[in-house]
Amino acid sequence: MNSGNSSIVWHRLYPADRKGQCLFHAMVFLTALLILFSRRPDALLTPQFYAEDGANWYVDAYQAGFGCLLMPNGGYLNSLSRIIGLIALLVPFAWAPVVMVLSAFAAHILPVNIFLSSRFAEIPLEKRILGCLIYLGIPNSFEIHANTTNIQWHLALAGMLVLLSRAETGRLWRIIDACILSLCVLDGPLGMFLIPIAFVLYWKRRDRHAPVALWFMIPWAIVQSLFILYSGSRPSSPNGASLHRLVGILGGQVFLSGVLGLRTFIQFYFAHLHALFLIQTVAMLIGLAILTYAALRAPFELRLFILYSGIVLVMALARPYAILRGDYEQWQLMQTPGITNRYWFYPMLAFLATLLWMASSSGRGKIVQYTGIAILALLPIGVFRDWVYRPFPDLDFKEFAADFERAAPGTRISIPINPTTWQMQFTKK
Repeated sequence: MNSGNSSIVWHRLYPADRKGQCLFHAMVFLTALLILFSRRPDALLTPQFYAEDGANWYVDAYQAGFGCLLMPNGGYLNSLSRIIGLIALLVPFAWAPVVMVLSAFAAHILPVNIFLSSRFAEIPLEKRILGCLIYLGIPNSFEIHANTTNIQWHLALAGMLVLLSRAETGRLWRIIDACILSLCVLDGPLGMFLIPIAFVLYWKRRDRHAPVALWFMIPWAIVQSLFILYSGSRPSSPNGASLHRLVGILGGQVFLSGVLGLRTFIQFYFAHLHALFLIQTVAMLIGLAILTYAALRAPFELRLFILYSGIVLVMALARPYAILRGDYEQWQLMQTPGITNRYWFYPMLAFLATLLWMASSSGRGKIVQYTGIAILALLPIGVFRDWVYRPFPDLDFKEFAADFERAAPGTRISIPINPTTWQMQFTKK
């Protein structure tokens, strides 16, 4: 479909009036919510706190109130996660995990609503729909699903789309954009990495959108940087960097798992150990060759997204926070299937977006187009195999919540949460 026909289709499907637009985006949101729910139904059917959601965001909000907003975790501020923790205090304790999960789903879906809005009307509608479906069904991403602990990964993507899109002229949209960009920076370093992207956009486009974005991001980036430099709250462990482990990370965790899925990579990892390094090397070389080609030939916006994904990957490898367990080095853990797959989200997404561009770029030559189509044809394997995430063990949170409600003020509360080694510990008020 050419851009003219796409524009016609878009204007037929996208309502012109504000009420119709709200209805359209509500339908998009509900559809995406059903998709995410189908991947791990227990998130809402058996709601429980997960990791920092309970141990930090809720407990700190309960104990410190608004003071929790100035408490760094992992070396930086997590403002949106902590705001959600404060909001969760407004409902009965048994329903607090539901607030966490629904907030995480909302942040997960936000990039879909932005990408399917009129801001990106110049991109063919079917491309955007396919891109959104790939995003919602991407393999090897269970760690950033249905929790506010890793909400910054989806929030930063929303911020990236705000920067790449056409500037909205309405006051409400400008306020929404300002909130998204500010929270991106205040909820972790991923938002700070958007600042060089905004500078490049201003240098290339010379429009007023990027300077306004920088105006909202830079002051908060200074605040975030001070916490990163001086809070001393980020644990450290030896990286253990090596070329062999880098091949395992890029070839196995990013390119192989990003297409064929985590479960497929696990099979290779344990059942084909003798050929594992060769498989990872081939996957890495193919993946890097494709991204290098895109970095030279792709549209400007896609090249910027690849650049951003590269920055995120480099920083993740330089300062990882995997599992501080025994004497294990970080890269040793990070090449293991299922560990820290949040770090591979952006490189996987950039790789899949590049394949989608190649598959639809008939003007680039048959070899490029057929390569994109051939690799994308393997993606349903990974999507299908990784679609349903393993449910978390039911730790009887409802019973603990009932005990909490019956407890007298001053009682010391201890509640086991997932992952199963975690605990919520606080004093009943």
